[in-house]
Amino acid sequence: MLEPYRTRFISLLRWSERYTGTDMMYLVRGGSWLSVAQFAVSLSGFVLTMVLANLLSPEHLGEYRFLIAGFTLVSILALPGMRTALRESTPKGYRGNLTLAFSAMAKWGLLGSVVSLCIAAYYFIQDNSGLALGFIVIAFATPLYNAGTGYLEYLTALKKVRHTALYTTATRVVVLVATVLVALMFPHLAWVILIPYLFGVILPNLWFHFKTVREYERPGDPVDPGITRYAGHITAMTALGVVAGQLDKIFVWNFIGATALAFFYIAYTIPLAISQYLQIVPTLAFAKFGEKDPRIIRQTLLPKILKYLLVIALGVVLYIFAAPYIFMLIFPQYMAAVPYSQVLMLTTLFAAFLPIKTYLTTLKATRNLYILSVIPPAVRILVAVLLIAPFGIWGAVCSLLIEGVIRTGLLLFFFLRTPR
Repeated sequence: MLEPYRTRFISLLRWSERYTGTDMMYLVRGGSWLSVAQFAVSLSGFVLTMVLANLLSPEHLGEYRFLIAGFTLVSILALPGMRTALRESTPKGYRGNLTLAFSAMAKWGLLGSVVSLCIAAYYFIQDNSGLALGFIVIAFATPLYNAGTGYLEYLTALKKVRHTALYTTATRVVVLVATVLVALMFPHLAWVILIPYLFGVILPNLWFHFKTVREYERPGDPVDPGITRYAGHITAMTALGVVAGQLDKIFVWNFIGATALAFFYIAYTIPLAISQYLQIVPTLAFAKFGEKDPRIIRQTLLPKILKYLLVIALGVVLYIFAAPYIFMLIFPQYMAAVPYSQVLMLTTLFAAFLPIKTYLTTLKATRNLYILSVIPPAVRILVAVLLIAPFGIWGAVCSLLIEGVIRTGLLLFFFLRTPR
């Protein structure tokens, strides 16, 4: 009964390809499942934020976010670039990479554990047992957190996006339920709430990782001999960006206090969730770019990006008008964060240009990628250092916007310089 409608829809997609210049069937099929996955991540994160914002005091919420920032920083040592290397290498036929990638990330993660224990010792000496216990939890989680998520990139590269969506959704449900239950019982202990948040990701992902290995990796499958070295390059290239993404939170914590960090976190929640959702397009592009002639990609990429930018801009305008009503309904304690959130929504515009970075990554334009990974976050750190102390949260907001402008300018500059 639905077959005629399905046929018409497919015909419409094929017709639209003349104007978009894109494989719309792949985008809808893959994008639909990735949309499910990203929707699960965004929705669960949003619900968790809403619950914690209403259960925890701003001070305890700020402490919890400080611990998350600390975890993110030490996770740099767990070779997170291996996930991108998996996604880029697997479409080229290297299907034996997953087990190697898991082992490498777990081993490097032990270094992060050592650093976490040192930080925990520092906070014990400072008589701050809450943060000390939080970093002990982080030390146990670091080796397996990144290693256990690599299979998602592997499945995406194999275009098994349905599996990616289902496994991601299941994991996020576990994290959400476990964290909310613990927060209800221990709203004054940020380090205790951190346990289900981290291990609610680790335990399901370990199960799905080994399931993926059994189903898709075979003895004798080719292994990319340079994947670990390339993963190290990617990790090094992205490390400063990760540091920049967390240092503003550290600066807000130290210069203004835990309560201010809670307000900054709430203000950035919706813009960040939308930015993460927009990662679907560059994620899908990895598998396609790995199969196509780079010269063909270059000819069609920029017009597609401009159309994508217009769609995002419309969403930004709508959010600016709707933000006060959204906060009144969901975050009534944080109405003062509305102006910050409205301005931070402008950062989603920069997501339209991320497929250019995917294109450069496919070309293995290492020098350009290093520059992209160093200059924008370095500027963000500098602006944060200069502006957060005198201007508070507005200083952190400015650092995000300036970083986005510089990164986008560099992306366009490097793209226009690639061979035609």
